[in-house]
Amino acid sequence: MKKRLIVACGSGVATSQTIASKIASMFEDDGISFSVDAVDYKSIQSELPSTGIYVYVAQPDEDVLEKAEELGIAVFPGIPFLTGMGVENVYSQICELVK
Repeated sequence: MKKRLIVACGSGVATSQTIASKIASMFEDDGISFSVDAVDYKSIQSELPSTGIYVYVAQPDEDVLEKAEELGIAVFPGIPFLTGMGVENVYSQICELVK
């Protein structure tokens, strides 16, 4: 697996940065060394080839999901990291991939 997790939102600044920081902090707390980056959705197609895990804010379109599947990228929802609802389940699935 490529050693990179990306979080994408419309601008790559607000929501994606918040979620990326939360995931990076959780990784640090658990002693996991894995790159976490916030990106804007407009550049998602060029970001995917260097990515192992993609966390989305808004539901990605079919082209993005197809490309992610083609490249073997695991895709997860990011909203649980904002709301706290279901975050343990999503985070544990991500951890299984990065360990």
